[in-house]
Amino acid sequence: MRATHTILMPQMSPVHFRPLEPLMRRLGYKVELLQSASRDDLEVGLRYVNNDACFPAIMVIGQLIGAFTDGSHDPDSCVVAISQTGGICRATNYAAMLRKGLREAGYPQVPVVAISLQGIESNPGFELTATMGLKMLQGIIIGDTLNTCLLRVRPYEVVEGATQELVARWDRIIAEYFEHRGRSTTWGGRIGYRRLLREMVREFNDLPRRDEPRRPRVGVVGEILVKFQPDANNHVIDVIEAEGCEAVVPGLLPFFLSGLVTAQWEADTYGIGRESVAKKKAAVWFIEQLQAPARAALRAAGGTFDVEVSTAELARKASKVLSPGNQAGEGWLLTGEMIELIEHGVPNIVCCQPFACLPNHVVGKGMFREVRRRYPQANIVAIDYDPGASEVNQLNRIKLMISTALMAQADSERGALGPEGDLGAAAAGDEPQACETVEELLAGLGPVPYGTPSSPDTAGARRRPQRAQAR
Repeated sequence: MRATHTILMPQMSPVHFRPLEPLMRRLGYKVELLQSASRDDLEVGLRYVNNDACFPAIMVIGQLIGAFTDGSHDPDSCVVAISQTGGICRATNYAAMLRKGLREAGYPQVPVVAISLQGIESNPGFELTATMGLKMLQGIIIGDTLNTCLLRVRPYEVVEGATQELVARWDRIIAEYFEHRGRSTTWGGRIGYRRLLREMVREFNDLPRRDEPRRPRVGVVGEILVKFQPDANNHVIDVIEAEGCEAVVPGLLPFFLSGLVTAQWEADTYGIGRESVAKKKAAVWFIEQLQAPARAALRAAGGTFDVEVSTAELARKASKVLSPGNQAGEGWLLTGEMIELIEHGVPNIVCCQPFACLPNHVVGKGMFREVRRRYPQANIVAIDYDPGASEVNQLNRIKLMISTALMAQADSERGALGPEGDLGAAAAGDEPQACETVEELLAGLGPVPYGTPSSPDTAGARRRPQRAQAR
């Protein structure tokens, strides 16, 4: 089957998944990564997946079946691959839903490869080997590092498009590194894992950037597919950058570590998994050793790039708000990422919530009130994604949140100067000018229809009295 069939894989994160094709070629498989999910793919997903399934299931399964319904791929020479998370997430059932959809679409002959770390299903002709697992972990770490560099540099680039050119260069180097066992013609010779990370960060750090104040930073958290897949979140990163902000997206690696770092807590609290605690702790240690060169490379950039805290530290922070026993969907990790962002200067957050993913509504939107109580500066908005969601509504909610972020930054800058210490006014010899506060700006907007919030998902109680006075 290796010689005659091509494995089709759905796209989840363009930055992280690009190395998959060259890596699988090196291991003897012919793999094609489906680059994007179109509106037609969503329609296919709605046709062959029950409409009460979660939005990620509809998108991923629609993308795979759509590769056959549009005539672009031969069902007799293709295999479709899909991941299984295990546990109580619906993603465990994606493989069964995909097989049912293929049968109903008229392609019962297409084999389904279900990939999971737990080995939930056996896949004749395909084996998840130690080498494959190691290289996939390296690919995730490299992808996290590349994404951190890209999002930090692109909003400030002097030459428009220079960052994307550098991304394309490193995409080629990374692909050649995985396919040719460390040799890269683009680089000009052999390059090792540590050096690849070090040189990649150095080149992004050296890219000319405009000398301007740091823009408002907007974090993106949520369900893993909607968080990373641009077609699923309607290109939320592009929207954030177009509005004059800097996007911050926590890495993919903590998602795979989140079920391991709570092993001791589960054993102590539930009395389960005691025999595997040592193995899980060893796995966390090993993966963190793989991640250490990336952390070192980012630190060596002299503060340009953020270095994420360990997953265990995220668990500790999340446990202030909810129990580590919340492990369905993204579980406690989603809440931990929001707290980490706020504590490190990113109080503005877009929480991507896919339709029918109840666990992520609980650990995402359900935690907003407590997070805001602990961090009054938090400016969080939940954006719901599903095939029938209004893009205009999503865009308006994001823009309103960003407008709040921009006003808050302006107030902060004016407050830092102070009414008597306005350096610009003193230098010009003028009297300091009175400036409006956020409340005064909102009061000037005029009457608000009953029940209409002044800012998305924010407690507007303290603003309504001022606006009532304006009326």
